[in-house]
Parts: sequence; structure tokens; C-alpha cells
Amino acid sequence: MAKRSVSSFKLRTFKSKVLILCEGLTEKNYFNALKEDLGLPKTIAVNIFQSNKVDCKGVVEEAIKKAKREGFQEIFVVFDHDNQAKRDEAFKLATSKNITVIFSSICFELWFLFHYKNSTKAFASEAELEKELKKCLGMEGYEKNNFKHYSILKDKIITAKSNAEKIRLSVIDNNEGVEVFNLNPFTNVDELVIYLESQKQ
Repeated sequence: MAKRSVSSFKLRTFKSKVLILCEGLTEKNYFNALKEDLGLPKTIAVNIFQSNKVDCKGVVEEAIKKAKREGFQEIFVVFDHDNQAKRDEAFKLATSKNITVIFSSICFELWFLFHYKNSTKAFASEAELEKELKKCLGMEGYEKNNFKHYSILKDKIITAKSNAEKIRLSVIDNNEGVEVFNLNPFTNVDELVIYLESQKQ
């Protein structure tokens, strides 16, 4: 796999039926809120689901089945590093089926952190990253699944997109030969955000 296979994501013509299959509820809630805020045309069916699978390869396999069964024309899978096994298998399978991987390392909360700071720290766990995020939020509690992520962070999204791209390119350039699924920190959530934003009419 080429080292820039994820970060070289390009905007494509928006298809009429799109699947975004998320590993977790946090991701599903975030993209549903983004979709609602953008008010995408009704002619475009953006379907956002939480996967029933507990591992990243299972998420890809479920997306393949959904696409075949329901006729999705564009497919995205959203999952984390989170020290999961089979990340390499998940990427390989997704690539073979023309599925775009939206990957965060160590977890999706890195995207939230980038709304506040340009961090190059390689967090060892989700708990460690969430602790850092709480400091930025100035709040005692970060409610992972109930937290109104998008509405609270929306006004900082330009900063987040800039930070995500800068860190991604820097990490790739400084880790020659390391596969995307082993990079930390890393996220390309910004690319899916930009893709959805570009469809607003």
C-alpha cells in the first residue's frame, strides 16, 4: 500500500446513495449532526450507521454486505487505531473493494482535539487522549456518546481541518515506509468533512 493512499483522498462526484459506516456511536452522532447542519439535497441519500461489529475488519465486511444488499454507490468506513488487531487486513480489504477508509489514531477524539490545538503527541490510549481533550474543553466531564460534539466544536472546524492536514502530512513524511494504519498521531476525518461540505447547495 502506498504511504499516501489515505491522505491522497480526492473529492469525487457525489453519488446518489452514500454509505458512511462508523465503528462507534460517537462517530455516528458527529456525522449525523454535520449532515443535518449542511442540509444536503434530498436527492442525495447519505446513510450514516453505527456498525454491529466490534473490530475494524468486521466494519469493512459489514459495509461490503450493506453495499451489495442496498445498492450503495459510495462507501466510507470510519474506525480507529485504538490498538486493534487486523488493521492491516481492514485496510487491504477496503482498498480491494474501492471503499474509502476514514482512520484516526489513536481514536476519533483526535479530530476533536485538533479543533483546539496542533498536537503531534502520539497518545497511547483513548483514555489518555480524552484526558487531554477535557483540559482543552475546560470541562470536568466529556460524555463520549451524549456529548454534543458537532454543535460545540462547529465554530472551530476550520482550525481542525488545517491542523489535521498539517499533522497528517508531517507524520507521513517523517515516517517513511510506515503504513497508515500504524501511524500515530493520524486522522483523515477532515477529508470526509470536506467531501460532505462540498455537496452543500
